[in-house]
Amino acid sequence: MKHAAPSPHLPAQHRPRRRRSAFSMVVGGLGEVLITVGVLGLLFVAWELWWTGLDAERDREESAEEYYAGIETYRPEEQEADFDVCYTLEDGTEIGCAPSMHDRADGVSTMGMAYVPRLGEGWATPIRHGTGPEQIDRGALGHYVSTQMPDEPGNFALAGHRQTNGNMLGNQDDLESGDRIYIEVAEGIFVYEVAEREVVLPHETRVLNAVPSQPDAEPEAGVLTFTTCHPLFSNTERLIHHAEITDFIPYGEQAPQEIDHHLQASGWYADQQLTAGEN
Repeated sequence: MKHAAPSPHLPAQHRPRRRRSAFSMVVGGLGEVLITVGVLGLLFVAWELWWTGLDAERDREESAEEYYAGIETYRPEEQEADFDVCYTLEDGTEIGCAPSMHDRADGVSTMGMAYVPRLGEGWATPIRHGTGPEQIDRGALGHYVSTQMPDEPGNFALAGHRQTNGNMLGNQDDLESGDRIYIEVAEGIFVYEVAEREVVLPHETRVLNAVPSQPDAEPEAGVLTFTTCHPLFSNTERLIHHAEITDFIPYGEQAPQEIDHHLQASGWYADQQLTAGEN
């Protein structure tokens, strides 16, 4: 029986390599560019949200320490509740004067400190005069220079970042009607209660009027306005909260218990004899 001769080994056949068209090369290159840009964009966002926050937090802490140390020059040696009255509310509540804020309205110094318990137990933010990067990029709230001071009838309007540079107003949308906002200055504490929330377009500056949304009205009492970007991760709109002034607590009187831990740092209880009130 004859055996068939083994077949010779056939070499593998290779298909001829197809050359990429100019179109596919362009599309491929564009895809690589977009991927690179996307990665760089993510890195930039991480830098905006994280690294700027670290710098702002450091500035915030240093500014608060400098403020607490400096306000002693405005305070009497003995804690007395006497104070100069700048105006009076309809219910007879006297609102004190704050010359220390006016003296520090230079765009660099800390004019006062803001405390908002609703935004966190440790939420304490310096306030500077102006709303530029030098004021609000350093973990602070910036005072609109065209608006009034807390010791004047009118609108004490403040701006702050929502996502970057410490995002001091990152949780502003958590504010509810009746929440208290405290503005501490050397002479005392201005107390406000949140009354209204609205969302507006950036050009709607009516919210900064002395009487918000009423350009021709004459202010009779104080209003505090918070402004920040809206919605999250966007600046197409502005989130607004208005708060009405309800009280002024002069240095030397018992202060609200919910901000007692902040006032210990500010020297409010420097004589170690006063204790927090039950407000």
